Amino acid sequence: MGTWSRKWLHAACVVVLLLFSFGNPEYAQGKSPQQWDVSILPANGEKEVAADTLIVLKFSEQILLKGKKALTDKSVHTLVQLRDQKNKNVKFTAKWDKNNRTILVDPEGNLEEGQSYTITLLDKKLVNTTGVVNPKVTHSFTTKKAVDRIAPQAVILPGHGAKKVNVKEKITLQFVEDVRLANGEALVSKNAGSLVRITDGKGQSVAYTATWNKSKRTLTVKPKGGKWLPNTTYRIYLIPGKVKDMADNRNSAQSSQFSTGSK
Repeated sequence: MGTWSRKWLHAACVVVLLLFSFGNPEYAQGKSPQQWDVSILPANGEKEVAADTLIVLKFSEQILLKGKKALTDKSVHTLVQLRDQKNKNVKFTAKWDKNNRTILVDPEGNLEEGQSYTITLLDKKLVNTTGVVNPKVTHSFTTKKAVDRIAPQAVILPGHGAKKVNVKEKITLQFVEDVRLANGEALVSKNAGSLVRITDGKGQSVAYTATWNKSKRTLTVKPKGGKWLPNTTYRIYLIPGKVKDMADNRNSAQSSQFSTGSK
């Protein structure tokens, strides 16, 4: 099922819910002393709202524009405002369903994740069957934060395939986001050496020292003794599952191969 179909199926379910909502104090958000009722979903103060949600305004009785003209899809934009947390207008398309006395507001694209929005029914734009104009009704809600499912990665230098690398050059692995050890402990120089393995062209392990720079999210590796052997191929491995990001995604395996020059 496409995004459009899912949105309107959701909207249909909401309309059915609102058909039974009047008389329930929880939903009578726009009630005035003249019994001017309008219910809005998402509910005022609601959190974790889906970014592709439709906004629904449900009226308790038939309504007209203030000048007694019939309400249309196009005229909805004169009486409804949708704004983001920076108070900027959000573009939307609207659908007026006369039979169900419902306005469906569909933001263009999806709403941004983890953001606050305000939907407002402007006052004195509509009249009900007794000629009473509508009050201003405002609801604010917050969308769900984006879910991070991307494994943390490191930029490894020297880059894969680099040649004639200086024998004194250090290897750096810079992570693109904050990371910690897989067990939740903080990453420090003392435990950072366990993240990697270095081998020479014969597949033999190479001894090294490692230093962790938290502010730069960078692991710096150099061979014991301070120099690589000249004219030698080396491969550094970032071992999978050793670190995780703040969303608990563990790192995947990475490697880089380079060759030193004569000096």
